[in-house]
Amino acid sequence: MYNKELFEYISKGNIEKSLYNTCIFLIENSKIEILEETLIFTCSYIGSFINIYNIAKFNDIINITLNIINSNNIDVVEYLTLITKMCILCDIQIKNPSIKTGTIPINQLRQKILNVFNCDINLNKSGRIKFDSIIPPSNSDIYDLTIKIITSFLQIFKIIETTDSFNDITHISILFRDSFDYIIRKKYVIQTKFCLNDNDPVFFLWGFVNCIYADTYINNYYKLFIFNNVSNKTLKKQRTGLIFGAAVSIIYNYKKHLIYSWNNTELEIINKINHMSLHLFKEVKKEIIVETDDIPNSSNEEEREKKNKIDGLNYINEFIPKVSLCPRSYDNYEYQEEYKIIDN
Repeated sequence: MYNKELFEYISKGNIEKSLYNTCIFLIENSKIEILEETLIFTCSYIGSFINIYNIAKFNDIINITLNIINSNNIDVVEYLTLITKMCILCDIQIKNPSIKTGTIPINQLRQKILNVFNCDINLNKSGRIKFDSIIPPSNSDIYDLTIKIITSFLQIFKIIETTDSFNDITHISILFRDSFDYIIRKKYVIQTKFCLNDNDPVFFLWGFVNCIYADTYINNYYKLFIFNNVSNKTLKKQRTGLIFGAAVSIIYNYKKHLIYSWNNTELEIINKINHMSLHLFKEVKKEIIVETDDIPNSSNEEEREKKNKIDGLNYINEFIPKVSLCPRSYDNYEYQEEYKIIDN
């Protein structure tokens, strides 16, 4: 179960309130599982609209999210830096919106991606061995379709290797992602060895990703998707956006040299949060201690109000750089992150 309030703040790009609420979760350590689910849900949400321009940033977010939920420590700096990066991508989507997957009527979507599956290519013996885990039995009604899907996707990879035109790369990444969307929404029943207990087409697509990218960063998307068992239908649906992010990331994998990560303006914000995270955490913690003091007298109320004026959100508002983001600027530089771990 994810936290709707925190998700709303992140999805609206509200860094101040997102950081404040995250600090509360970290202080109330018993609710850390809800925070983790909220992070995964937010990743899935971002995956539904992420484009090739910002996919390197999203890869970074996916990697950090996976590291956080697999860690036995609560790294305050890493949590708050991650939340900030999520807010930045959501803010970019608000100011420069991309079409979200699942919003195009399926008939229009079919027309849009029809040419992707127009090629008629055979899958040779080595290819059948490579994709054995997702090819259903030869007597299956869906057998020919799965072969066509696999060969069509492989053809896309051959095409992307031949161009450095950013317009072409953008167009191909959209078609590839929309092809995934169409296959999932058609609800094909595909029996695979990759996932024997579930014939949902999303597992056919994850199996395709696994057959080629099992040992790469792209498989981090799948690791998030299956985190804490995704057999629950609601949870599986909530995380579907991750497969769309993985689709765009596959195209990026062929053209890394053309696509940059966080630009200078974004890094200014990220670095600022990185440096102030521990102080912010301590201020919010002090505020909570004051609020939980149950001595009911007026002087205590006055002291609490005074405290609130200098803590929490006011502290964040004072220190977060007030700059406008430049979502399609690709200036970038490397920086050394400082990691500090708070043990509760």
